Amino acid sequence: MQTIDLSHAIRTGMPVYPGDEPPNVRRTHFVKKHGFAQTMLTLPSHAGTHVDVAAHLFIEAPTLDWLGPDNFTGWGAVADLTRLEGPVIDQSDLAPLAAVEGLDFALLRTGWDRHWDTDRYYRDYPVLTQTAARFLAGLGLKGVGLDTPSPDPVDSSDLPAHRILFDNGLAIVENLAALGELPSESFIFCCLPLKVMDGEASPCRAVGIAL
Repeated sequence: MQTIDLSHAIRTGMPVYPGDEPPNVRRTHFVKKHGFAQTMLTLPSHAGTHVDVAAHLFIEAPTLDWLGPDNFTGWGAVADLTRLEGPVIDQSDLAPLAAVEGLDFALLRTGWDRHWDTDRYYRDYPVLTQTAARFLAGLGLKGVGLDTPSPDPVDSSDLPAHRILFDNGLAIVENLAALGELPSESFIFCCLPLKVMDGEASPCRAVGIAL
């Protein structure tokens, strides 16, 4: 069994979605001085590799404290989109996922994580068409993961792909990394968020477990 880390590290000065408060990771206690170490974390719920659930956009949707661990673990498959031509992901790009049996999480590998920690990361990344989002929503998944900031453009106000996926009960995992280290399918994907009361999103330690 091999466990593959798919997460970006949380640190002061890390990239954040435009307009979000920057994280602050501050050591408050030190072993030599206090006998133990402790760190203060201040960060948005959508910082770094994180899970969004429907409460992000819908008032009556279940929040993180209502959702159990089973919502965030299951069988995964990777759609290799690294040769994608153009700025959008359409249904035809995702068609092979329909043949994967027992699929819980579709992970969309665009290779965009190579731009992490650069000015380009939050600009012109590949996004889902509404047709592609509806296709994914029809696969009976628990969630969709991306190595990009969002399934929608950074300047989108109505977030159509988010809404389609959320409306069909899917979680969205954003800012994944290292999807190229996973097998194409038949691995376990885990993206457990913090159990935040009334939470709509949370950073997570996303991993793939190849059996």
